[in-house]
Amino acid sequence: MENENKDNTIQEYDFDIIEMIKAGWERIDGVKAQFVSALAIYIIIAVIVQVLLSLVFPQGTQLEPNYLNQQIVGILSYPVLMPLMAGIIMMAINYGRGEEIDFKSIFNYYHLTGKLALAGILIYIMTLLGFILLIIPAIYLSVAYAFTLPLIVDKNMDVWEAMEHSRKTVTKRWFKVAGLMGLLSIILFLSAIPLGVGLIWTVPLMFVTLYGLAYPVMFDGEEA
Repeated sequence: MENENKDNTIQEYDFDIIEMIKAGWERIDGVKAQFVSALAIYIIIAVIVQVLLSLVFPQGTQLEPNYLNQQIVGILSYPVLMPLMAGIIMMAINYGRGEEIDFKSIFNYYHLTGKLALAGILIYIMTLLGFILLIIPAIYLSVAYAFTLPLIVDKNMDVWEAMEHSRKTVTKRWFKVAGLMGLLSIILFLSAIPLGVGLIWTVPLMFVTLYGLAYPVMFDGEEA
């Protein structure tokens, strides 16, 4: 959903990490299949794109990997994959707003391919520079830019505008946002250990919690 009347005010917000995850857990009933299907489509397309691009830019062997080609393949995949990821994120945001969702909606954002791909490239470059300088700036930026894609789609922001709005908003409660993302990542990782069965619950939990619940609190002014 695009918002022509952009409000770039950095809002005050707060939330409890555990309560946010509990709320996310309560909200995933009835939509697990939608999010798992959407992510499965994303993974299948990502594998196909990676394989095709690897024919042109060989990845090397496990003993002698071609790191340059690996980075080139990753960047060239952005025009295909960034709109899909934005689609999954928007599913969560729309669901959080009480709208009906359909996993096929992940294909709805290819009209924004240029913006979304450029955002992915700039985030990659900024994070890479953070790693070159020190690991801490890279960690900061990887969390701070987490909401760039939905801001481009949902708030109709330009790329750099969305990156900065995400960064400034997250910075107000960086440790809480990082804590939420970190705990969700741990839950996701642990759920994948028993043959990945737990991902049926934790993939929807991650998207619904981070984007369906936290995003409105941070960017729409809703209460946690």
